[in-house]
Amino acid sequence: MYVECFKNNGISYLRLVQSNRVKNSKGIKTARKKVIYNIGPLSKFDDGKPNYVERLKKSFKTGNPIISSLEKYCGTVNVPIIHKFAITEGSPDCFGNPKIFSNILIERILEEIGIRNLFASYKGFSKIQYDVYGFAKLLIVGRLLNPASKSSTINQNDNYYLPILDNFNPDNVYDTLDFIFKNKDKIIRRINTNLVKKANRSPKIIYYDVTNFYFEIEHPDDDILDGNNNIIQKGIRKNGVCKEERKLPVVQMGLFMDDNGIPISIESFPRKYIRPSYS
Repeated sequence: MYVECFKNNGISYLRLVQSNRVKNSKGIKTARKKVIYNIGPLSKFDDGKPNYVERLKKSFKTGNPIISSLEKYCGTVNVPIIHKFAITEGSPDCFGNPKIFSNILIERILEEIGIRNLFASYKGFSKIQYDVYGFAKLLIVGRLLNPASKSSTINQNDNYYLPILDNFNPDNVYDTLDFIFKNKDKIIRRINTNLVKKANRSPKIIYYDVTNFYFEIEHPDDDILDGNNNIIQKGIRKNGVCKEERKLPVVQMGLFMDDNGIPISIESFPRKYIRPSYS
């Protein structure tokens, strides 16, 4: 089976087809296509980057398709991908930027845990026009290699040997954060599924820890109440005991990890204020 791009009434479509050789009326074997799955219009899935169809075909062939709905049609044995790059001794590209090629390995990990496919799939079925996966990837790589504010991280785009984003609006980074927050549970499930399948993650031993972080604001968040003074939504930034002993509103964070120290799930919630006892 392979992915094919064809046109109908001037519109490009994607489909999964299988080619078989059958005998015609004269007894001569000829190739005949059989449509296995109609994927949909190319415009729904194209991430705007060059050679999308070629990249899609390659990803399906290696068993890790960009479009998640194709996963069930892939074989059980994936063809390994070998990445090669060379650096010329004395080249100016080798100096002044220690992270020039390091994002390549991180991007491969994101592919293995299913992040790229998930973002591409949701982008295809939504009205998102910007490169939501590119922004997310830049935020993740920046957090690992050179932590900074969200806007400063986006400005690091040109620091990489091959920029991650092309022709982008920096303000879309905040739209990306909204997208991640809205789909957080789906993202975590996809990561956990791939870690179990590909990294043999075991749930026999799970570790849990909590911490908190403060916000430089004077007052905590108010709770949202209904007409009967019942709490509809609890404010997340609340006064409480801060690990850094700052008298500022804090947010509590809980983290589950497996026995290899790899996160399973994370959640933020209001810090419960406990009045100190002086007895």
